[in-house]
Amino acid sequence: MGSGGLMQLVAYGAQDIYLTGNPQITFFKVVYRRHTNFAMESIEQTFNGSANFGKKVQCTISRNGDLIHRVYLQCTLPQVTLQASDGSGAQFRWLNWVGHNLINNVYVEIGGQQIDKHYGDWLQIWNELTQQPGLQAGYAEMVGNVPQLTNLLVQGGEGCDNACGTGEPHASQEVRNCAPEYTLYIPFQFWFNRNPGLALPLIALQYHEVKIWLEFNPLQNLEWDYATSTVGGTSVQNTSYPIQQRVAAAGLVSASLYVDYIYLDTDERRRFAQVSHEYLIEQLQFTGGESVTSSSNKIKMNFNHPTKELVWVVQRDSFVSCDPTVVNPWKGQQPFNYSDWWDRSVLESGYSVTRVEGMAGYNPTVVAKIQLNGHDRFSEREGKYFNLVQPYQHHTNIPAVGINVYSFALKPEEHQPSGSCNFSRIDNATLLLTLTNNTVNTYNTAQVRIYAVNYNVLRIMSGMGGLAYSN
Repeated sequence: MGSGGLMQLVAYGAQDIYLTGNPQITFFKVVYRRHTNFAMESIEQTFNGSANFGKKVQCTISRNGDLIHRVYLQCTLPQVTLQASDGSGAQFRWLNWVGHNLINNVYVEIGGQQIDKHYGDWLQIWNELTQQPGLQAGYAEMVGNVPQLTNLLVQGGEGCDNACGTGEPHASQEVRNCAPEYTLYIPFQFWFNRNPGLALPLIALQYHEVKIWLEFNPLQNLEWDYATSTVGGTSVQNTSYPIQQRVAAAGLVSASLYVDYIYLDTDERRRFAQVSHEYLIEQLQFTGGESVTSSSNKIKMNFNHPTKELVWVVQRDSFVSCDPTVVNPWKGQQPFNYSDWWDRSVLESGYSVTRVEGMAGYNPTVVAKIQLNGHDRFSEREGKYFNLVQPYQHHTNIPAVGINVYSFALKPEEHQPSGSCNFSRIDNATLLLTLTNNTVNTYNTAQVRIYAVNYNVLRIMSGMGGLAYSN
């Protein structure tokens, strides 16, 4: 019988009293708590109106269950096949992260009052900051950031389901002339989606309807295509854009919401229906992009409410220019490129799940600081502090180049409050930015977008719901 373990037990002194004196727990007896009886089911909800590129649609959440938790947008992109009439130089690709890019904005409305509004841009930023490492590749597949959509289609390539040299019908790096029909699953990130304890109680909203409004981006913001025609023996760009016209005519194959409903047992259901509720919720504030034309900028932040963190990006206007007559050497717009130079990965190395491959630019923010009522909140810091150090301290991931964070909370990803700054009590809040020469110069302008994550209170009583604090 070994005696080493026993030696550790008897090596007990005065300092051990702070650790094991009068113990309150044991690691060798499991303690658990019983929960109320419930069930969950995901049920499809249809849109009122035509859900298609460039359209705004609305979904009234039906009362199939007692509460609603997660909500996903499920939509199917059409198959795209290059045709001989598109010309020998024809090309096509869906832009990266097409599922996020598909959404211009989405908001939740209760009883006619807008409660929270999100944007495709914010879904991309939130994914960069919070997605767990083991889920990143799978999430990219959910939202369409996959080779069969983002790789260039060219004339002479194999069809969607033909085996290539590898013998694999969907080998990621094979040359294709066809992008397959593809179903996207885009999870929303509203307060009730991310925490089951904040699930929205339909059972207590007898007199108010819950609606989700969704605006899709136009097709030209989602893809890049190039068709040619022969004029006088010379191949030139076909400015009738036949590929885009075919995709637009096909439209989205389908689009609907899938809502996770929660069913409560009899007693808890009765309590939820009869008593009033007060939920501490999170909202996103965005007051619109600010155009900048010089390297030194002072951006006014018109925010309200106790705010847990600020997130900003600076994007060159040329990255999202949508002039179809310009032959873009980078194979399309780059709506989620927040650096100060083009992402060359599509042109040089094809699609890769590795985010930094081909990224040649730097953070557009050289230095920054925040002023509250004319007082420096902190001394001027370089861009790396906001792009690397702040996310390292407060988030799951360090994000892509150019996503900048300043957190007033210790743990901004958690619902439990851990710090905030009440912007309702601040008359003048400004963000002072110095930008790189590649971002703004004689030839380039840019846009600054600042997001604020704040707390508010959602009150539900007498069958109706509304915000306790307005803007």
